Amino acid sequence: MRAFGYTVARNPAEAVRAAASTPNATFVAGGTDLLNLMRDGAEAHDHLIDVNRLGLDAITLGSGALRIGGAARMRQVAEHQAVRREFPLLSEALLASASPQVRNMASIGGNLLQRTRCGYFRDAASPCNKRVRGSGCPAIAGHNRGHAILGGSEHCIATHPSDLAVALTALEATVRLLGPGGERSVPIADFYLSPGSTPDRETVMRQDELITGVDVPRTALAGRCAT
Repeated sequence: MRAFGYTVARNPAEAVRAAASTPNATFVAGGTDLLNLMRDGAEAHDHLIDVNRLGLDAITLGSGALRIGGAARMRQVAEHQAVRREFPLLSEALLASASPQVRNMASIGGNLLQRTRCGYFRDAASPCNKRVRGSGCPAIAGHNRGHAILGGSEHCIATHPSDLAVALTALEATVRLLGPGGERSVPIADFYLSPGSTPDRETVMRQDELITGVDVPRTALAGRCAT
């Protein structure tokens, strides 16, 4: 892993300003996915901005929606009584993900921002259009068991690893983003991009935007959904 700078942000506005003004910076919360990718050489950043002290870990059930902070941990959300009672699909999806140790550390925002990937993406010795656009995709003509059947392209057939993203899409959730220009909300159905000819671009987020939370509508259907 190459050397990188590190900043602890004190509030959300400071975090996005730092990302906007620092070349090749990204946010880190639990780091369970990001640091592994950096160690493998699949992803490289010159600066990490710690977002664990921004007060974005609250879980609030209102009259119309469940609001989950972007820095809330997977275990925290999965075991929350209101989530288990009224949104069992979310709890089950989270508990089916990763190991208990990872769920203790991984954040909701980080879970949604896991890289769409396959074994070739993590293998720095193999070409990969997600790492270097135009370098090729060995999965298309090579070993591709477990790769995308729908939604791929001639440039990439990797799949997204997040069970939570699927559950949130079924429940018509909205992702809240904060950037230097202010806040915006994006339906999760519009949040992810198909690979097309630019598989290295996976979401509609800008580099200097931060996931501050997720809103899930409180409906009768949500309480009857399960994995």
